[in-house]
Amino acid sequence: MILKKPTNSLSVISRHKLDHDHTIDWKNVSILDSEQSYYKRMISEMIHIKRQENCLNKQSDTERFPEIYLPIIGKISSTHT
Repeated sequence: MILKKPTNSLSVISRHKLDHDHTIDWKNVSILDSEQSYYKRMISEMIHIKRQENCLNKQSDTERFPEIYLPIIGKISSTHT
């Protein structure tokens, strides 16, 4: 993969590629959830991001997620992995 953007404006994925020499297997990705409602879709995305241990998403993507729910997400993660 050749990066053509200036290094100060790289995406999280591009930065990960450069820092760790790790290539993402784009042919084997999966959709984690599907939701028509924009609001519900954003909540679902925040939950999926918070459940990840090694996440490439910027944590700023979850700033609006109430911290009080984190223990519940932790319990769901440990029982559904």
